[in-house]
Amino acid sequence: KAVVSTQSTGEHMANSNQEELAVMGVDEDVAHKSSDKDVEFDTLIGHLQDIVLEDGFQDLQDEFLSEHCEEFEKDKEKKLVYTEIYNDYITQIEGYISRRLKELHPSFQMDILLSLIQSRRDEVDPELFDTLASFADFVLFKETILNYKSQRD
Repeated sequence: KAVVSTQSTGEHMANSNQEELAVMGVDEDVAHKSSDKDVEFDTLIGHLQDIVLEDGFQDLQDEFLSEHCEEFEKDKEKKLVYTEIYNDYITQIEGYISRRLKELHPSFQMDILLSLIQSRRDEVDPELFDTLASFADFVLFKETILNYKSQRD
């Protein structure tokens, strides 16, 4: 005689997952919050990768670097004009990314994203990380603009 279960496959899987979490000593609510944060992080990183590949972003960055690269030299001196250009870069590039991310993810906040990226650096594409890090690291920004200058020459 066959035993007929009154549980659907989905209910059985949900109960099975709850049991597995309990056996591992993991609170189900904590597990869901953790996976929700992972999904949000992955979504934001996916959006970021798409944004930095957009023609609008590439054009903005190329125009900015082209316009200002002649001001920069390989010397170790940090000229006042460098700071002004760097601040303008942050305003323009970070502003573009921030606007686009808010369009795609209305609850987006740049400071939270940057701290997430710092804490999960190994999960972020190195090129994307360098682009984002250039907002917070003048030396990296200067390297970027000097590399642009040398490739252009």
